[in-house]
Amino acid sequence: MNACAFPTPSVSSALTVQGRVIAALILREVHTLYGNTKLGYLWAIIQTVFAISVFWFFREVLGAHAPHGMGTAVFLLCGFIPWHIFSDMLTRCMKAVDANQALLTFPQVTELDLMIARCIVVWGTQLVCAIVILSIAAFMGQSMELRHPGTLAATLFFAPLLGLGTGLVFASLARLWPTLERLVPILMRFLFFASGVFFQVSELPARFSTPLLLNPVAQLIEWQRYGFSASSAAPLYSAGYVAAWCLTSLCLGLLLERYARGRAIR
Repeated sequence: MNACAFPTPSVSSALTVQGRVIAALILREVHTLYGNTKLGYLWAIIQTVFAISVFWFFREVLGAHAPHGMGTAVFLLCGFIPWHIFSDMLTRCMKAVDANQALLTFPQVTELDLMIARCIVVWGTQLVCAIVILSIAAFMGQSMELRHPGTLAATLFFAPLLGLGTGLVFASLARLWPTLERLVPILMRFLFFASGVFFQVSELPARFSTPLLLNPVAQLIEWQRYGFSASSAAPLYSAGYVAAWCLTSLCLGLLLERYARGRAIR
């Protein structure tokens, strides 16, 4: 008697199913975040515009002009966009599982799918915010010139990788050590002021800039500002250092996510 042969699913078909699952989760995430308010998706843009406007106002009052020929709006935008990509991805990864427990009853949906979908929504939202704010700044006559397009593309590629990697690490560790969920917001407040979001780290004395640049987010911000800089001298950043952080955090995060998922099952 011959045993019934069942077709083995191919890698391409598995990737297709996972792609459809992530696409459906993205649509659900957008609707959940912005579909229940009258302003909808516009609310995400308003939040970023408000944050930039506050710091823009204080810089104008204090007479602190943006360095290297950049407009103040562009200078602040190059700080807030990488920061929001990183911080929003990290916090939303940590909350992804608890907010979507019901979806995990479907065998096609995994915890990693939930985190990836949330990260893609954050990345797309911040790109839209950047385009809208740059358009507003150009209409207001702000100085802007993208002198190094490759730099901008590289930072918009590495920022979500760093956010996803660190998000996976902290989300997995929080499953094993729940107290971490209360410590991360404190850490993020400190990092906001230590990442050069509203000031130029490379303009500080070496005794301050050297320890601050150990933070990969600060280096991402310095790197992105170089794309709009009129100066030929690049700010203090290392593409290899940022790439190493992204690769290490992603590898460690994926391993921890798999380990924490197994612990949750037991």
